[in-house]
Amino acid sequence: MSARPARPSASHLELTPAQVRIAEKVAAGKSTDAIASDLTITAGTINAQMKHCGQKLGGSGRAAVVHACYVTEQLTRPEKAIFPETFSDVETETWRMIAIGATSMDYAARARISRDEALQRMRALRERVRAHNDPHLVTLGRAYNILDESLVEMVSGMVLRAPTHV
Repeated sequence: MSARPARPSASHLELTPAQVRIAEKVAAGKSTDAIASDLTITAGTINAQMKHCGQKLGGSGRAAVVHACYVTEQLTRPEKAIFPETFSDVETETWRMIAIGATSMDYAARARISRDEALQRMRALRERVRAHNDPHLVTLGRAYNILDESLVEMVSGMVLRAPTHV
């Protein structure tokens, strides 16, 4: 009987330079069409590359890919910013769930709330901080110091590890 091999940490799965360029634009909140126009590639190529990024990093969805890219230092941390108000525990929990790749169903199950309530919380947070979409929300979470390297376990079970600098 052989033991099942351990799942590799995401720090060993580097993105290609092209994937990083796409991830940077996704993290900035750009739409697929805008990224395609900027990089003169097709929307299908962007979607395929983002899917590959998710497979490499163990994240499902663009927000999780962006978070994984920050934790594994494949994207540069956004400049720190100060939000004029504090965030509630519910908002922080919502932010963290989006970052680790939780769907509204995952979030609802973990928080023991309805799916509609989970969706409402996600939408309200995006609106409050004026995020263009969930990947942009993750970037803002990093800028406001809500999300950091301590959030390493993705919904998929992948554990993110920052590269070790020698």
